Amino acid sequence: MNKLGLGHELNISQTLEMMLSPRMIQMLKILNLSYVELVEEIERKSEENVMLEIERTDRLLEYLKHISSERIPKQKIAFEELPGIETLADTSENLEDHLLKQLGLEELDDKERKIAETLIGNIDPRGYLTTYKEVSEALKKELRVDQEKIDGVLEIIQGFEPDGIGARDLKECLLIQVREHSFESDELEEILIKAIERHLDDLAEKNFDKIAKALNIPKDGVAKLAEFIKNNLNPSPGSIYAETVPCVIPSFSLIKEKDKLKVTNLEKDYGPVIKISPVYEKMLKDPKTDAKSMEFLKEKLEAAKDFMENIAKRHETIGKILEMIVKKQSGYLESEKAQLNPLMQKDIAKELGLHPSTISRAISNKYIQTPRGVIMLKVLCPREVKGVTSRNIKELIKDIIVSEDKKHPLSDDEISDKLKEEGLSIERRTIASYRKKLGLEIASKRVKF
Repeated sequence: MNKLGLGHELNISQTLEMMLSPRMIQMLKILNLSYVELVEEIERKSEENVMLEIERTDRLLEYLKHISSERIPKQKIAFEELPGIETLADTSENLEDHLLKQLGLEELDDKERKIAETLIGNIDPRGYLTTYKEVSEALKKELRVDQEKIDGVLEIIQGFEPDGIGARDLKECLLIQVREHSFESDELEEILIKAIERHLDDLAEKNFDKIAKALNIPKDGVAKLAEFIKNNLNPSPGSIYAETVPCVIPSFSLIKEKDKLKVTNLEKDYGPVIKISPVYEKMLKDPKTDAKSMEFLKEKLEAAKDFMENIAKRHETIGKILEMIVKKQSGYLESEKAQLNPLMQKDIAKELGLHPSTISRAISNKYIQTPRGVIMLKVLCPREVKGVTSRNIKELIKDIIVSEDKKHPLSDDEISDKLKEEGLSIERRTIASYRKKLGLEIASKRVKF
């Protein structure tokens, strides 16, 4: 192998080692989990690790199970002991309702909306659109639209939560999730995409030597890729909506008290709490414990501490993000008449000194109970400008143009600068696109004397 090839392999190896270490994988996984998945993970870890003990069982999910089913006896939970939870309502919804709710936030024309509703209606319980070809042919005849338009609408749906929804097969499902993951390393993302696109069967059959040679990465690096895919990507993104438990669990509750918005961290206040087992911790400190048991307990203690630290980081990170979201979107959260303020995930990342990928994972499948209902955090701070946010930006652009000096109308660059003064970083080409959609001419054609 030449020097360039060796250097490339070393660089890839270091990247994989840093980004796909077991500890890093576990941390990213905990941050990305929905509340239901978090509860399941805590229960699983406490069963696997003798050093972990559940000090307080979940109360949030149990409460929501109670209000969505008459079969669960009320005496199981003393609800009066759960301040801040009383505003929660039955959040159960099926997959189609969940997707249609997100569709309502998109700016689409009548034909595009009809296409979207039809596609959503044909997504199976696992979250796949396996009949896409047949449905597309029917839509082309019924609405007299071309394939490109239908493909464009499908792309919008594939940007909805849960990640991977609307895929036509397993490969596409996993690729959607990888692209939504917002990796800190472009190189790592590229390797994962290649591995899934070209070697999905080999990954399933653990032909790691073949993949390593094809991708020019170490064999242990392929093993790390396989582990990441197994632990972080969901081959059945819609399956949670087929379960009996409530699917939409708000992690936060927002109520108004004395003209101020008060946020309750429901996960932290009412979720399961774990601790180090005092029994096994005592054994670890006991000099009579044999060497083999001592080594086993030390290993389990380290794993338990890492797990507890990752949960603490989850609470801290999501809490900081939510604080910024509530501050920026307070009007929208309080009143159904208000619009969203433009707030991108990259803006939050910059403000908090975090990578956009961390923001993306932290808000994925997370919800907040507000005076206007349960809202996805992803809606309040999208990755890119779209939906209600884009409508708001269009209104701002329109207002700027309406109030400009007609003798010296503003260029798209100058409009962009004015929006930056308001804390909105919108590129010139985006301004130009919105201006055209508003039916407004370029600056030189808006001059009036």
